[in-house]
Amino acid sequence: MDLKRGTPAAMLAAIAGPWFHPVILAEIDWPGAPLFAHSGEGEILHAGRTWQGVGKFGSVDIPEEVMTAVPSEFTMELVSDFPDLEPYTDTVIRGRLGRVLLGATTTPGGNDLIGAVEIITGTADGLVMRVEIEDENGRRRVFYRLTVTMTTGPSMRSAAAIAHSDEDQRRAFPNDTAGRHLILAEATAQKTLWPEP
Repeated sequence: MDLKRGTPAAMLAAIAGPWFHPVILAEIDWPGAPLFAHSGEGEILHAGRTWQGVGKFGSVDIPEEVMTAVPSEFTMELVSDFPDLEPYTDTVIRGRLGRVLLGATTTPGGNDLIGAVEIITGTADGLVMRVEIEDENGRRRVFYRLTVTMTTGPSMRSAAAIAHSDEDQRRAFPNDTAGRHLILAEATAQKTLWPEP
């Protein structure tokens, strides 16, 4: 398999080596202040930006790449006690632009970035929730739960408009009768049995 995303040579070498230390970087056009975060700890400097680490607690669900017009969803959830997330609390985002990069660092959870490559761009929906937890000694700690879902590909409305029926085609183009050959074509193909030898 070849990576065809313009992956930096140093990152390709790191991936090919015996140890690979991945990091996820997320850029979201959050209202008021764009969010630049990564899944490690500390700060990462990349592309002229400072990406803030949100810690090791979280999950990432990356969709498989498909060559269809169906939207794919990427979900990222991170939990952190990082206080810089406080300004983003309870601000719902919807339809804002975002992108996610996969990077490699020199050490596990480190912030010395070898390189990064964009894996997903799309529109994001998300929310940062403030959660207070009390431990067994009565001490209260504040955590921030960042949940972002990004949709790639055309919107559901656009995707629905891509497939239409023979009737839709005739309504727009009354003299076009080619669509009649496609009526029940998928159902027919699923029921077609090859003759046994």
